[in-house]
This record gives sequence, C-alpha cells and structure tokens, in this order.
Amino acid sequence: MPSLRLGDTAPDFEAETTTGNIKFHEWIGNSWAILFSHPGDFTPVCTTELGEVARRAPDFQKRGVKLIGISANGLEDHHAWVKDINEYGSKFGHTDVRFPIIADGDRKISTLYDMLDYQDATNRDAKGLPFTIRTVFVIDPKKTIRLMIAYPASTGRNFDEIIRVVDSLQLGDKHRITTPVNWNKGDDVIVHPSVTSEEAKVLFPEHTVHKPYLRTTPLKHYGKLVQIEHALAAVSQGTTSLGIKATNGIVIATEKKTSSILIDDSVVDKVAVICPNIGIVYSGMGPDFRVLVTRARKSAQAYWKIYNEYPPTRVLTQDIANVMQQATQSGGVRPFGVSLLVAGWDINRGPSLYQVDPSGSFWAWKASAIGKNMINAKTFLEKRYNDDISLEDAIHTALLTLKEGFEGQMTEKTIEIGVVTVPTPQELESSAVGPNTRPKPTFRKLTEEEVRDYLAL
Repeated sequence: MPSLRLGDTAPDFEAETTTGNIKFHEWIGNSWAILFSHPGDFTPVCTTELGEVARRAPDFQKRGVKLIGISANGLEDHHAWVKDINEYGSKFGHTDVRFPIIADGDRKISTLYDMLDYQDATNRDAKGLPFTIRTVFVIDPKKTIRLMIAYPASTGRNFDEIIRVVDSLQLGDKHRITTPVNWNKGDDVIVHPSVTSEEAKVLFPEHTVHKPYLRTTPLKHYGKLVQIEHALAAVSQGTTSLGIKATNGIVIATEKKTSSILIDDSVVDKVAVICPNIGIVYSGMGPDFRVLVTRARKSAQAYWKIYNEYPPTRVLTQDIANVMQQATQSGGVRPFGVSLLVAGWDINRGPSLYQVDPSGSFWAWKASAIGKNMINAKTFLEKRYNDDISLEDAIHTALLTLKEGFEGQMTEKTIEIGVVTVPTPQELESSAVGPNTRPKPTFRKLTEEEVRDYLAL
C-alpha cells in the first residue's frame, strides 16, 4: 500500500492487546491517540521507553490522549515483559503499565502502518523477519494522522518532545495560531497567516507585528475564566468517581485511597448522605467538598421545614450549583475545586443522576465519570451501558470501570459505593409523611461487608 502521510485517515484494524481485543477507531472514540511501536519485548531501550510512558500517563490523560503500544511479539511475552518494565521503572518513580500493547506477531498492523525496519540487519527475529523501528503516530479524534516520527531501533524517543507537539497541535485546533521554533507551552505563539490585521486586533489584542507575515502574541485565555480552568485541573487530578443510572436505582462509586498508611481511613468519607433520598460523591479537593456537603445538608433541612418533605434531586442539585456558580463571580473567592455526581430519588422524576462542575453548570446523565481517569472510564461505560441495566448489574459495571484505571488492589477499604433504590408502592404508602414522621431512606452507603461480597463475585 502507499506510504501514509500527514492528513491521511489512520487505517482501522482489529487486534489482540494486553487489555483485550479492540477495534482501533472504536477504541480511540472521541479522544486523541498515540500509537507507538517498539522493536521487541525484553529489549533494553524499549524497557526504558515504556516505563517512561507509564510514568507520564497522567500528562497524556489530562490532554485527552490515549496511549497504545505495538511490537511483533505475542501476548504471553507482553504480559511477562510488563512485569520487568514496572520493576525496573520503579527505580525512577511509580511505574504501572496500564495502556494496551498490541500483539502483532504476523506483522500485519506493522506493515499496514509501514513500521518495519528494512535498514538495520540486526533488528530481526530468529526467523530473519524484521522487527519494527520506533515509530510514533499522533492521531486526532477525527482519526486523522497529525504527526509521524520515526526513530532508529538504537535511539530512545524523547517523550517531552512528543507532548510538546501534542500541545502545539491542540492549541492550533482551538486558536488560529502556529508555534515557533523551540516553543514550549506558555511561550508566545505565531498568529496564523490567515488571520487578517483587523481580526488580529480583536482575537489577539497584545500581538506584535515583526514583519507583515510574522506576528507573535502571548496566548492568553481571552474570553475564558482562568480560575475555572484551574479548578477543572484540580478535578482532573482527583481520584476517579462515577455514577450509573439503572432501571431500578442508581449507583455512585469512587476510589477511596489515602496518601499514607498512617492515616485512619475509617474517618475518610468520599460518598456523603445529604438527606434520606440524596447522596453525592466528588472528585477534586476534599476540603471544598466538605463545605458543599454542609451547604447541601442545610438546604435539604430548610426545604423540609417549609414543605414537610425532602427536596427533589434536581432542586437540591440546583442549590449546590448556585453556590458553586456564585464562587466564580465574587471578589477574593476562588471557584470550588470539585466536580460532583448527585444521585437521588423523588416522586416526580424517579431516580436521577446529575453532574455539577466548578463553573456551576449541571446536567443529567445516564452514566458519567469524573476525576483523573475520566476519559477511559467514560469510554468503558459507553461500551457497557444500556437503558435496561439493573441496579445489580450497574454495581458490577461500576466496579469493573473503576478497576480499569485502579492502581493497586481493589478492596472494600479502597473503594466506596452508594446506591439509590426505588421504593415499592407499598413502601411509599407505609412511609406516608405526617407532621412527625420521616420517609424511609432511598439512598444509603454500602457497608464494607457488602462491598467485599460484590468484589468476590
């Protein structure tokens, strides 16, 4: 086939990987992707490279980039080699290879992407078949090839450079700019030649004209609330949380890990009960979450005093969102550095799941994820979710989704789960609210024993 060029559609394929079978375009979804080849398993340069990629995974994730490796070895070798990579890489920091590695023993995918080494006679397997060179493909959400770099087998890649180019490409897609020589994120950029002088005055009011064809500008967040961008960054560094709406309830779940074994995790709550029919979970800054929980509980009690019933889920969600939105427009106050998933049941709407972000915006979801593994978690949920899912299946799906990006061992002490159940007509009738009665709770947190039982299934 003809050689691939920048701007071509990345060829689609099906493959076996260390994380399961994939269809490449489907796996990419709406994300960016980096496909990178390495000559062979159990080789020194490749071992250092994959360890570095694993350590830099959060840098790629916050840019919305999925990673996938490939070599001409089988899955058994891949899995054994990953253990070596993690062991050696731990000398330089926490190393845990979680991105998929394609098994391409027949070289079909390597041939499709023109990755094979035809110039190095030593880069061959026992049968004399060529291994791959160190090729990098950066592919955008439209499945278009945006960058190709080829390194010889003897030279390790510079992933700082690859991240730098991803930053340049993504900024160029958002703004009408290009980037100059040796540019790094935060440096001045070049105003795109297609921008007229009049447009430049509006789009880039601080730009400088050096030559009629060369204009530079600091790339500021014109029209953006930078503080909200910082708050969203705090959320993206938080532990992963998710929610799934079922036909007969809702499940919300999150990672519950402490920074030190000396911390008493029995007093750490990531899932909070607001009132008998509503609970919330967060990703981001714990202190900010505590403030919002207090505000939400006060709001729910105030609603009870006035209406003799607890608030519908949407009403309480809107109250929380208003508090968060007000923090974006008050002098001397920063936005809340959390995103929330609010789960509840009420007689009008039944089970409802809402997501609230630092800007104060909120909307209803069938299933959603927030936090550092948000992109992969949402992709996983999109494949697994259906409108007929039961609460039991939703709990299992939540655990599987968390497991996809979980570091370490999942136990009843490292995850937390809350569920909303739908009351039966008999339960509604028996808990009819009077002046001094309270309704039967529809939201509760699972006990450690219940979580352990679900993990054992």
